[in-house]
Amino acid sequence: MAKYRIAVVNSSSFGQVFKEHWQALEEIGEVERFMLPTDIDGKSLAEKLQGFNVVVASVTPNFNQEFFDNKDELLLISRHGIGYNNVDLAAAKAHGTKVTIVSPLVERNAVAENVLANLMALVRQTVPAGDAIKADHYEDRARFMGNQFSGKTFGIIGAGNIGSRVAELFGIFGGPVLINDPDPKAPEGWLENNNVQRVSLDELLERADYISLNASLNDDDYHLIDAAALKKVKKGVYFVNHARGALIDENAMLAAVEAGQVGGYAADTMEVEPVRADHPFLKNEHFLITPHTSAYTYECLHGMGEKCVSDVQNIVNERPLVRELTAKL
Repeated sequence: MAKYRIAVVNSSSFGQVFKEHWQALEEIGEVERFMLPTDIDGKSLAEKLQGFNVVVASVTPNFNQEFFDNKDELLLISRHGIGYNNVDLAAAKAHGTKVTIVSPLVERNAVAENVLANLMALVRQTVPAGDAIKADHYEDRARFMGNQFSGKTFGIIGAGNIGSRVAELFGIFGGPVLINDPDPKAPEGWLENNNVQRVSLDELLERADYISLNASLNDDDYHLIDAAALKKVKKGVYFVNHARGALIDENAMLAAVEAGQVGGYAADTMEVEPVRADHPFLKNEHFLITPHTSAYTYECLHGMGEKCVSDVQNIVNERPLVRELTAKL
C-alpha cells in the first residue's frame, strides 16, 4: 500500500483542466476523487475516507468534530479554495491535522469580476435576451429593459479581500460606494482614493441601488439579509451574492422579489448545493443563479491547483506549510 493516499473531495475542477496537478499528486501516492453528498454526516465521511491521510477538499462537505472523532490518521486538509468554513479547526488541531487554504489573492480578481459580470447580466437581462434570439424572437427586444450603473449608489457588505476589489470595480461607474464591515483591513488612503464610505448596515440597505454580499459566514452573519433587512432596502434594489449562500434567508428573498421590493438577485453560491432544477429561484426571471463558478478562470484555477500540490509536497517532505492555520490557534 502506498505510504500516502490522497483523496480529492467534492472538487469537480482539480486536476481536470490542469491535468499536471493530478499527475503531480500521483507521483507522491495513490490519488482518488470522491464526489460525496454535501450534507454527509461526519462519521460517514470518515468511513468513506478511511485509509486516506491527505485530503484536497472543496467548500463541501463539513469536516466537523464527528469526522475527526472517527477518522484514522490524517496529515493534511488542503482546501481547494479560500475559507475554513467547512473545517472544524480546533478538532483538526486536536487530531494532529494541518489545514491550509489557497491565498485569498489567487481568487480576488476572478470572484470580484464575476460579481460584476453576473450582476450586469441580471440587470441588463442578457441571458433572456440571448434566449429570445435563439427562439427566433428578435422582434421582442423591447421586453428586455434594464437599468444603468453609471451614477448609482453601490453597497458592499464585507470589504475584505474580495469585497474591497468589488468596491474598486463599482467605483468605475462614478457613484458613491458604501461599505459595511466591522473590521475592514484597508490600507491607508484606500477609502479616500476609491471614493468609498464606511456606513452602518442600515444606511447601506436604505441608500444602495446595488448591493454585493462579500462577508464571511459566521454565527452573526447567518441569514444576515432576512425579512426585516429586506424591508429597509430601496424599492427595486438588486443583490448579488458570491460569498456564502447562507448570508440570505432564501424564503425572504423570494418573497421580496415577488413583491417587487427587490428588483433581482444574482448568486453564484447557495445555502444548499448542488442546486437542483426545482429550486423556486430558477422559476423566476428576476433571479440569475450560477453553479459556484466564480473561481473558474484559467488563471485562478491554475493558482489554486498549484497551491494544493505544493501543500501536499510540503507535508510529505516535512517542509513548512504556507497559510497553515492550526499552528495559530
